[in-house]
Amino acid sequence: MRGAVRMLGTAARPIATGLRRLSATNGLTIIGWHRVDGDSDGLSTGVDDFRRHLDVLDEWGATVLPLDEAVAGLEAGTLPDRAVALTFDDGYASVLETAWPILLDRGLPATLFAVSRCLTDDLPFAWDVHEPEQARLRLARADELLDAASTGLDIGSHTVSHPWLPRLDADELKRELVDSRVALEELLGRTVTSLAYPTGGWNRTVRAASADAGYRIAITVDRGLNTRRTPHLSLRRAFVPPEPEDLRLILDGGYTMLRPLDSWRRREGPSW
Repeated sequence: MRGAVRMLGTAARPIATGLRRLSATNGLTIIGWHRVDGDSDGLSTGVDDFRRHLDVLDEWGATVLPLDEAVAGLEAGTLPDRAVALTFDDGYASVLETAWPILLDRGLPATLFAVSRCLTDDLPFAWDVHEPEQARLRLARADELLDAASTGLDIGSHTVSHPWLPRLDADELKRELVDSRVALEELLGRTVTSLAYPTGGWNRTVRAASADAGYRIAITVDRGLNTRRTPHLSLRRAFVPPEPEDLRLILDGGYTMLRPLDSWRRREGPSW
């Protein structure tokens, strides 16, 4: 994590921890990864770093909950102290092959947000096309996702094709949200009511369309603690940097005050 951002988070941590102690109800921290393989570089998290992240959660005293249970507790005001939910975006095979067995061994639940087109399409994501090690960037097949779901991995939607949702017209937006949910429900044989906005792209129009498409939970990449006032269709989440001390800053709320930066960045959209 860049030094200036770490300095801001470190400076804000005492304020955040003080506000947490004064709060009448407990909040929810949602964290995420993309793939767990090789060395920590960009979207990849090394296996050793991933294990260290889980150690930090344990040392911090986190209570890791399934996402839907955590959001229900947030709404009811019944969350335990230091409640955390774990998520993975995009549907890389390494999550099923590497991260999920580690989580199972530790008894920790998680949610994977899958891009439905990728379950039958071998084409890589735009940002992976020029990566030299294509094998480790493989996306999970439908049968692999179904096997993982049968062992307890929660599955949510990450749209049909991973577009920047604020750019789409109303019909395109509806197709991305509805068709992905339907495809996953047909595969899993159960309802799918959670969504992660691709690259965190959302606005009020996208949020309203998500509700119309049948989602009850949707995740952004705006950092910070979720409280009872946080809309369930724009929940805050931070992706985990490799360094354990940065994860501790996230858990302590050191980056909550950086939400204005996240909002500004969200308006720009991705380069691909």
